[in-house]
Amino acid sequence: MSQYKVSQSDTTHGKDGEHHLIKGQQSSMRLWHREEPAGAKPESSNPYETLGYVTEGQMDLTVNGETITLRPGDSYCVPAGAPHTYRITETLTAVEVNTPGTDK
Repeated sequence: MSQYKVSQSDTTHGKDGEHHLIKGQQSSMRLWHREEPAGAKPESSNPYETLGYVTEGQMDLTVNGETITLRPGDSYCVPAGAPHTYRITETLTAVEVNTPGTDK
């Protein structure tokens, strides 16, 4: 049986502070809500693609050695397997979709 709705009270939280939202057959959605500025995260890579949209705040995202600054209204892509890191520079809210879906 598919899950068609996840209410705010039913979201789960990951170890890095992300809110896990709905998960489909091919992708999953998560929310970074009011994440505070901090130092850069260690570089990593993931077996899934991430598409994101910034609704509030600002961050610097480095993908494959290229750094971009993201502000409200900007969207971004981190390809599967790409080395990346980010640094939040202003309190950030962003929505992301991962394909294939993940519990991370």
